[in-house]
Amino acid sequence: MSPTKRVAAQPFTHERTHFKTLLLSNPNYFGNLGTSAIQPVLQMTENTYYEELGCVGYQPQQRKLEAVVYVYQTSGYGSGLCGAGSTEYLRFYLSFDNGSTWQDQGLTSFQAWNIPEGTEGERRLEYAAQLSVNPASLWCFSGAKLIQVRAILSWNAPPPANQPNWIPPWGNRRDATIQVEPRRLVFIGDMFDALKVKLPAQFKQVIDLEQPVSTKQATLTPSALASLYKDTVPSHRFAYPQLHAIAKGPAGFSPDLVAQTLPGMKFDVNLVELLFPKADGDISFEELTCIGLDPNSPDTLVGVVKIKRSSGYSGGPCTSGSGEFVSWWADTDNNGSFDTFLGTASVQVYDIAGIPADGVHYAVRLPVDLSKYRKLCHEGPVVLPIRAILSWSTAVPGHAPDTVPVWGNREQTLIHVTPTGVVHGPAGKIAILGGIPVSMISDATGMTTPDAVFALNNAAVGADCPFGAAVTLQGAPLPVGYSYKVEVRPEVGGVSAPVLTELTLTRDDGTTYKHNANPVTQRFSYQSFENNVNGLLAHWDSSGDERWIVTLSAYDPGGVLISVDSQLIQLDNTAPTADIDITSGSGNCGKFPSGSTLSGTFVARDDHLLSWSIGIKPTGINDPGEGITTPSAGFLNTAVAGDAWTLDTTGMKGCGYVAEVGVVDRTIVASQSQGWPRVADVGFCLEEVPVIG
Repeated sequence: MSPTKRVAAQPFTHERTHFKTLLLSNPNYFGNLGTSAIQPVLQMTENTYYEELGCVGYQPQQRKLEAVVYVYQTSGYGSGLCGAGSTEYLRFYLSFDNGSTWQDQGLTSFQAWNIPEGTEGERRLEYAAQLSVNPASLWCFSGAKLIQVRAILSWNAPPPANQPNWIPPWGNRRDATIQVEPRRLVFIGDMFDALKVKLPAQFKQVIDLEQPVSTKQATLTPSALASLYKDTVPSHRFAYPQLHAIAKGPAGFSPDLVAQTLPGMKFDVNLVELLFPKADGDISFEELTCIGLDPNSPDTLVGVVKIKRSSGYSGGPCTSGSGEFVSWWADTDNNGSFDTFLGTASVQVYDIAGIPADGVHYAVRLPVDLSKYRKLCHEGPVVLPIRAILSWSTAVPGHAPDTVPVWGNREQTLIHVTPTGVVHGPAGKIAILGGIPVSMISDATGMTTPDAVFALNNAAVGADCPFGAAVTLQGAPLPVGYSYKVEVRPEVGGVSAPVLTELTLTRDDGTTYKHNANPVTQRFSYQSFENNVNGLLAHWDSSGDERWIVTLSAYDPGGVLISVDSQLIQLDNTAPTADIDITSGSGNCGKFPSGSTLSGTFVARDDHLLSWSIGIKPTGINDPGEGITTPSAGFLNTAVAGDAWTLDTTGMKGCGYVAEVGVVDRTIVASQSQGWPRVADVGFCLEEVPVIG
């Protein structure tokens, strides 16, 4: 890539330097307010001389909108590195009706500074910005769900909310088509509803309609793909994974080996040239269009991949599709070698019927640790050359930065590593939700990941844990004068509700005090670390068992919205089902002779079951090994009507006993413990049989 600066737009140095002052004197100074009655002084909109929104894409598996911004000039951004710089704002919208209406998704931003060193001439810096969203998904057999995204880039003035047609003076707008990931976790009841099947009442009694089921994603064989893609996709495309394996195998590439591995398949006579390109890869199916760095912590490399065809991606949304892999390298010593491998990111793609002319725009995301390259601001900027290589179906290995991909292409750019000690753009972040670090909460399910632990004591909680009762939100403070609002809304839609519960904050000396939101703005003021050592931002008394979206919106001292961060969270405020009965002999609360075997049924069920156990009380009056039920513990749900249990009373002393079943689920309760418990018991009397003679 040889980036060139936009020269059609003019610098307007005076207007750039005095931008906010001019807007205060005349809100429509630049004529971008459309129907405003205020006359403009300078008709200037979407000026991209200094910055331009280059690409917009979406990572559907991680539910992240991404935008790449080009910063063209060496000055015009407020100050050098040791100053405040200026803010590049991006607001995102989604349209579910082909652009007729737009739904505001929120605002994000990053800081830009004057950086003349290393960016002179035709070189530009490329930044990225991201925002979590959660559009509703469809069944895979309904086809790929395509929606539109609009991003608005605006320098030093945030785009107003709910105005998708607003035009910035500095910056621009960009639209793209994106794909929503199909539903991969469904409930049995939903499947019957989708098939319009009405279950008889007796089936509903024995089938758990709320049981989640993971959908299958079949991987199509080369022969199946050959039939699917007959005369539409070249053989060396859909058979590329196998051809690549042959080429990298110990025997080396040969036509004979290809014929043995893929019998009956015909390939282009120039197959060797196609599989070992000398210049750049084939971009007729996909192309890496933009790359950049999101400097907001953690630093994240972002790439936007444009999918251009409707088929050739190993199957539709109900299959495993194929991967678009982007591998990244840095030229840390600036000698053109790109010998520092940073990692590989990927996104899963599928065949899509009716792909629009401009394609479908995906994104890949790679969080990176750039701490070793940071310097203090007075030591000058750190500008790193970056190379990214897109490769379809197989990733380029880290030791091969000069690889020419078969399917895909290479891009290079410059990124700026934020100086040590500089806030990565004023942005409010959710760090801990419900006692769990947000990095350990799945963006897809709203439940914990397998490595999840409690943030404050590192106690392991395991995978797929929902949340219940009080859900606390914690995060690092912004400077005094900044404020924030926390809102929650159901994933399925509805009006966002502010979280206004009074907080008890802890100072660094161990004392506490009460902290409340402004009743008018519904915003809390950020407190310094010394006055809020736990970083407690909100206390949400949750209810119900649905998935919710928790949103943290941060505002600067003037009340301007500067950032939005959100997290999906699955609630579970229903305790497990527990029941136990004696069905033998005289039944519940009956009398039984010592040495007899009691039998009955018990129920232990929950959508997020952790474990259950059955015990006999009182304990300690019988010898070890006596008074133990079969079964005595488990980790799987019983049948709706219950499972069988027995107790051999041989050797047990005569006494009044209780058989107790205890059930606990995986829920993170009140942000500090695990498991909603439920206990049920049944009594019985054991009578010792007198010995005669």
